[in-house]
Amino acid sequence: MRTKSPDLAEKILAVAARLFAAHRFHEVRMDDIAGAAGLGKGTLYRYFKDKEDLYLALLDKAARGLRQHINAGQAEAVDPVAKLEAMVGSILEFFDANPYLLDLLQHAEGRQQTGTLANWQEVRSANVKQMTAILDEGRRAGLWDVPDPEIPVLVLLGGLRAVLRFSPPPRPPNLAKRIVRDFLNGADRSETFAVPGAMSG
Repeated sequence: MRTKSPDLAEKILAVAARLFAAHRFHEVRMDDIAGAAGLGKGTLYRYFKDKEDLYLALLDKAARGLRQHINAGQAEAVDPVAKLEAMVGSILEFFDANPYLLDLLQHAEGRQQTGTLANWQEVRSANVKQMTAILDEGRRAGLWDVPDPEIPVLVLLGGLRAVLRFSPPPRPPNLAKRIVRDFLNGADRSETFAVPGAMSG
């Protein structure tokens, strides 16, 4: 059996990503991917047994890429606010650069796929852990008072997914800074905030 070429596998994934970015999952056929990659169907199926296998490989690659992008964005951030802004900005940038991801993730989640989705669960857990650590760092530095950061972090990450899905590019200027500012103003408990009409208890 001929050895598979990592370069050709990457080419196939890049072509598939472009097609998934332009069309819904169910609209993209393996014939389309083979044709766009300039390959015979037999070659394509030697690398990926079916479309499910291919898109799970795409998600696996993207999971690694997102964590690398987030880590690279953190490299120059020197304080907790800058770290939050860098993390939010990195997530927005990565999904904007890979517009097929939300559709593929939604497809996989709807089918309750296993395998590569475990990698995405690891990414999500790492994102929650990293943001929680940043909020803890800010609290220790006296920048804010968020004593139980995990729930606010989940709200922030869920909000980012909503921004990506329902607010398409081009993004407003300094969007990451604006999101972090609004998030911190809502999560900060250093000042008492009374909701009008709410009962104390």
